[in-house]
Order: sequence, then structure tokens, then C-alpha cells
Amino acid sequence: MLAQDTVFARPDRTARAVYERELGPARAEKVPLGSLGLLAEADLDKPAGQLSVGQRRRLALALLVARPPRLLLLDEPTNHLSPVLCDELEEALGSGPGVIVVASHDRWLRRRWEGRRLHLER
Repeated sequence: MLAQDTVFARPDRTARAVYERELGPARAEKVPLGSLGLLAEADLDKPAGQLSVGQRRRLALALLVARPPRLLLLDEPTNHLSPVLCDELEEALGSGPGVIVVASHDRWLRRRWEGRRLHLER
């Protein structure tokens, strides 16, 4: 699940250390954080707590991308992402390996979404 607010248990660990700890050394080596293009090389060794909201979100997204799930729950996935990264995310979701559930107020994302839709109203 990609939660709307991204908080890491150990904000003192670097982005690279969080990534390796969450995935395990073998998976982190197979899919290096720097290879995903979600964080700048200079930010990989910054403590997660010092990353911007958008950078923490991209680190959380990297953890999901490196270990593709069968069910992906995305709560406002485009929040704090640049327009270019939003486009790349949409493209990547189109070829996802399993079921994807997206909750979003992003009109651009909803308009372009090609998957099945379920609209919930109060």
C-alpha cells in the first residue's frame, strides 16, 4: 500500500539504508534504488527524515516498484509528485502485475485512467 502520508520508522537511516532494510540486501542489490530514477543520486545517502515530502513519497514508491505486489492500493498516488513523474507513474501502472486500486482526487489521472472504474459517492 502506498499511503497518503509517508513516514518511516527510522528517519535517521539514509534513503539507501531504508530501502535495503525493507527489501533485504539481495533484492536491493538486484534492483538498486538509484536505478529506478525516483531519487537523485545526491539524496540516496540523506537521512529519510531530512528528505522532502515528495522525496519520501518517491522512496515509498521505490519500495513498491522493487517488489511488485499482486494487489496495489494507492491513496492519492500523484500527491507531491512532479507532472513528469505522474505521467511515468500512470504509464507504469498500466503494465502492473496485478490488481491496482487507486483512490484519487486528481482529475488528470482520473480522466486518463484506462482501467475499470468504480465511483463511490456519499
